[in-house]
Amino acid sequence: MTTKDKIPYYLKFTLASLRIRKGWTQEEAASKLGMGRDTLRSYEKDSSKLDYETIEKVEKVYNIPQDYIFFGKDTAFSVILEKEKK
Repeated sequence: MTTKDKIPYYLKFTLASLRIRKGWTQEEAASKLGMGRDTLRSYEKDSSKLDYETIEKVEKVYNIPQDYIFFGKDTAFSVILEKEKK
């Protein structure tokens, strides 16, 4: 149950979970990231759309290496587990 870089999925954080751990609203996080709330909401739903510059901002704002951030559409742990079983 690992990614190609051998970091287990369950050790990765979604953008929404990082924001919630900080106790920030979407507006607060969007402001810190230099984007609008609607843009952040879109990225939280599907972070695979992020460009490299934005990923670097995410690393700095949340103080976590990008290797530990899950970038994709399937953010529910149960969905990931189900895919791994197949």
